[in-house]
Amino acid sequence: MNRLTTLLFAAYVPMQAATINLDTWYQFGFTLEGVTATGCAPADPSGPFCTPSSGTPTTFLDAAPWTFTAPTGGVLVTLVDAFTTVEAFELFDGGVSQGITSAPDPTGDCGDDPALCLLDPNSSKGTFFLAAGPHSLTVSPTLSPEELGSGFLIAQSAVPEPATWLLTGLAVAGLGVWRRKELL
Repeated sequence: MNRLTTLLFAAYVPMQAATINLDTWYQFGFTLEGVTATGCAPADPSGPFCTPSSGTPTTFLDAAPWTFTAPTGGVLVTLVDAFTTVEAFELFDGGVSQGITSAPDPTGDCGDDPALCLLDPNSSKGTFFLAAGPHSLTVSPTLSPEELGSGFLIAQSAVPEPATWLLTGLAVAGLGVWRRKELL
């Protein structure tokens, strides 16, 4: 094949999507507003070098789109900015916007831990519900004044685990017993 044929053929070969697992924090990189975020090098060779989390365990994403199948009950996808709190993001599923993260307060710096950034009131963040079934996610910065950075995402089951239901049930039962004793 000559160079032109190779380039044309490559344009028609679909890119492999990176599969993500539920309950895992993933880190992505980004540049300009409106440009689809990438993964982080070396997992995504076309992505920027990202500073890994020094706290909560995270995984660098491969190239977008990031795919998974949501279980019955759906999932909640959470996005959060990292480091300087000046960026905001839009989440897409199959090319359809799912929403935009909150407006950041540019006076902060939440560091490199997604759990701490989620708690930081200055950080841009958002949680989006996706129904059961297959999903293909991409993220695009809507604010990116530094034109380079990284953020985190996690997909978690929207239906509580059985252990959570059990603990909730026990708490309600305990309140019922306590209330009954108060009435006697």
